[in-house]
Amino acid sequence: MHILTVAPVSRGALQGSLTYFSKDPVAVGMVVVVPVRTREVPAIVLESREASDAKTSLKSSDYAIRKITRAKPRRIWLPVFLKAVEETANFSAQKLGEVLLALTPKTILDAHLEGFLPELIVPETNSRFEILGIQNSTEMRYDAYQRLVRESFVRHESVFICVPTEEDVLRVSKALGRGIEEYTFALHSSMTKKRVLDVWKSVIDKKHAVLVVGTAQYLAVPRYFKTLVIDEEQSPAWRTMFSPMLDLRVFVENYAKACGSKLIIGASILRAETHTRTRRDTDQYDRISGSARKEINTLLVDPRKEEAESRTKTGKRKFVLMTSVLRELIHVAMKQNERIFILSARKGLSPITICDDCGTILRCPECENPLVIHNKEAKGIKFHVFVCHGCGLTRVPENNVNETCPHCHGWKLSGMGIGIDRVSNEISHFFPNAKQFLLDGNRVKTRAGAKKLIEQFEKSTNGILIATPMAVPLIGSVPLTAIISIDSLFAIPDIRMPERIFALILALREKTTRTSLIQTRSDDTTIFRQALSGELRQFTENELSLRKTFSYPPYGTIIKITVRGKRSALPVEIENLKNFLLTYSPIMPTTIARESGIMFRMHMILKLPEEGWPNEDLLAKLRALPPHMTVEINPDNLL
Repeated sequence: MHILTVAPVSRGALQGSLTYFSKDPVAVGMVVVVPVRTREVPAIVLESREASDAKTSLKSSDYAIRKITRAKPRRIWLPVFLKAVEETANFSAQKLGEVLLALTPKTILDAHLEGFLPELIVPETNSRFEILGIQNSTEMRYDAYQRLVRESFVRHESVFICVPTEEDVLRVSKALGRGIEEYTFALHSSMTKKRVLDVWKSVIDKKHAVLVVGTAQYLAVPRYFKTLVIDEEQSPAWRTMFSPMLDLRVFVENYAKACGSKLIIGASILRAETHTRTRRDTDQYDRISGSARKEINTLLVDPRKEEAESRTKTGKRKFVLMTSVLRELIHVAMKQNERIFILSARKGLSPITICDDCGTILRCPECENPLVIHNKEAKGIKFHVFVCHGCGLTRVPENNVNETCPHCHGWKLSGMGIGIDRVSNEISHFFPNAKQFLLDGNRVKTRAGAKKLIEQFEKSTNGILIATPMAVPLIGSVPLTAIISIDSLFAIPDIRMPERIFALILALREKTTRTSLIQTRSDDTTIFRQALSGELRQFTENELSLRKTFSYPPYGTIIKITVRGKRSALPVEIENLKNFLLTYSPIMPTTIARESGIMFRMHMILKLPEEGWPNEDLLAKLRALPPHMTVEINPDNLL
C-alpha cells in the first residue's frame, strides 16, 4: 500500500494538500481522482511513499485515510508547466490545485480525465531563458512579430503569442496569420468544446513549426515553444477577477523560465516595473522606443477658461460641457462626412448626485455605492432612473421626476460629473441631426453586441460614437477623436491609474487619422501633454520616481488581504488578523465597505521591501487564512 499526498484540482478546498492511500504506486505529477466530502475531484500527486515508511504517523493520525477513487492515474501537465504553476502559486499566495484549475481549460481537463486525449510525451528543451521588451505602436509591434514568426519557422521553432482577451486573440491571429494560415492556431474561451479539442490536437500533432495565439490558460498545450510573447502587457485584463487572485503575466514569465524560452514583452507603453526588469535582465534594450510619433493634430483644452470668459461677460456661472473648440471640430467633421468618436470615462448622466442643502451624496441602500442617474425610455416615454453600478439596484425616482435626500429630505439635488448620457444630450442640443451611437456596459452586455454597434458606426458617413473606454480596443481608424471627460479616473485608488490613462490616450491616438482632442479641468496636465506628444520615456521616468517614493512595485511588494463577512464581525476579525501578522507591520483599514445584502468587506495592507517576497513564513500564514479572506499580491486597487 502507498500513501499519497495530493493537491485537489478544485475550487474551495479547505486545505492545500490531502492524504489518501493507493494499492499501487503513483508517480509525482500524475493526476488521480479522489473523494472530497461528498464528491469526486481530480488531484495531482505531490508525494508518494510506501505505507511501511509512514507507520508511526498513520498510527497517531486522528482520522481515517481514504482510498483514491480511480486507480488509473494520468499525466495531464508537462513538468515545466507544473513548475511554472507552483512558482506562480507561491508568488500569488494561492493554493496549487486552485491555480492549476484556473490555468487549464475545463474542456481539456475533462477530456484527459475521460481518456479522450493521449498521455503526454515530454519534449526536450535545452535553451536559455532571456527577456526582451518591445515598446512601440501596435502596427510596429505586429511588424516585429511577423518577422519573428517567419525567422522562427525557418529554424523550425514554434511561437506562442499570449494576449489578455478574446478580442486580442482574434485580432492578432488575423494580422499575423496571413500567408501561414495552415500553421496558425487561435485558442480562446468562446470556442466550442469540439473546436478546442480539434485545435488542441492539431497543435500537438503538427510536425511543422506553429504559431499559436491564445490566452494564458492555453499554454497548457503540451508543445515546446522557443519564443513566448506577452502582448498588450499593460492591460488590466491580465488579472483574474475571482479567486484564485492571479496576475497571469507572472505565470507566463514563470513558464518561459521553466522552458528556457525567450520571452518578449510588448505594449504601446510598458509598465514601469517591466522597464526596470528588461533593463536589468537583458542587454538588448534598443527595442524600447522612447517616443511614439504620429503626424496628427493634437489639442489640449480647459473648459474652465471658457466658463471664466462667460462669467466675465454675463456675470452668471455657466458649466461648459463641450468647448467651442470641440464643437467647431465636430461641425467641420460632419460637414466633410467624417466619423467622430467621443469618449467619456463614466456611464449614465452624472456619476454622483449630491444634495445642495446638506452636501449628502445619494448612495445605494444595499451596498452604499453612489447612485448614478441614467436615461431610460419605455413605451415612448423618457424618464430618469437611479442605478447602482456596484450591486445593480435600479430605482425610479418619486413620481418619475423627483428624489429626496435621505439625510435632510430636501428636493434640491444636483448631478455632478459627466457621463455618456449627458454628453449625448449635449450633442443632441448642438447637433440635432447627428446620428448617434452609444456604447457602454449597461447598453451592451456582450462582445457580439458591441461589435455589431461598432460596425454600424463604421458604416455611417458622419456618425458620432459616444462611449466609455471599453470601446477603444474595438474601433478602427477615426478621423476625429475627443476625450470629453477623463479627470474622474484619477480619483480611483489604483496605483497604476496614470499608466492606464496614458495607455488609453496612446491607443486612441493610434486610431486617429486627423485630430485628437482632450478636455480636462486638471491643473496638472503633464500626463496629457506627454501622451499626446508620445513622450514615453519621460512618462516612465516620472512614474518610476513616484513609485520609488512610496515603495510601490518594483521597489517593494504590496499584499492586500480582503476580509468579508457581517459588519458586526469584521472589526474583531481584522484585529485577530492584525495580531496574526503583527511581525509584518500591517496597515490597518479605516473604512468598512458594503458589498451586497448583509455582506461587508475590509482590507488590510502589508508593504514589504524590495526582494522581500516570496517569504516562506509569511506565505505559510497567508495560505492558512480561512476562505472568506482573499489575498492579492501587488493589487491595482488598494481600497
